[in-house]
Amino acid sequence: LMVGTLSACTADRYQQQADIIKGHVEMFYGHLQSHQVEQAMFENEQIEVLAQRSEERLLRRVGQMRQGEKTQEWKIIKTAKETAAENWLALARYFSETQQYNKALGTYRRIIETYQGLAYQLYVDRAKRGLRDVEAILDPGALPVAPER
Repeated sequence: LMVGTLSACTADRYQQQADIIKGHVEMFYGHLQSHQVEQAMFENEQIEVLAQRSEERLLRRVGQMRQGEKTQEWKIIKTAKETAAENWLALARYFSETQQYNKALGTYRRIIETYQGLAYQLYVDRAKRGLRDVEAILDPGALPVAPER
């Protein structure tokens, strides 16, 4: 009975954290659609804070946690970090679409610098492509020229 209760608490914590992330995502996109960029950035930063707090919690309690709890905590961290990276990519695209190219460059660089490791390579690769695209817009002469046939 006690193990079942602990498992339910772990699942409840994960669901609670997932709901918090979902709320921040909804607010992020709502603000972005309303062109309230600073508020959108704040919401995304809150997702990153949630990931950081979960990492700190995991490190602090690693010896006291059961494997199921550790797994759930890692899921929260992974979900939060991936969600935040995806949101930063959306923000960079927003900046490009609104011709705020320097802000787009800065946002793409932020992703490249912040999200290290194989788990985030997809996001970093997308940010690098976005960075190249914006640089090409700013300096069309830098684009490689296809050879004539």
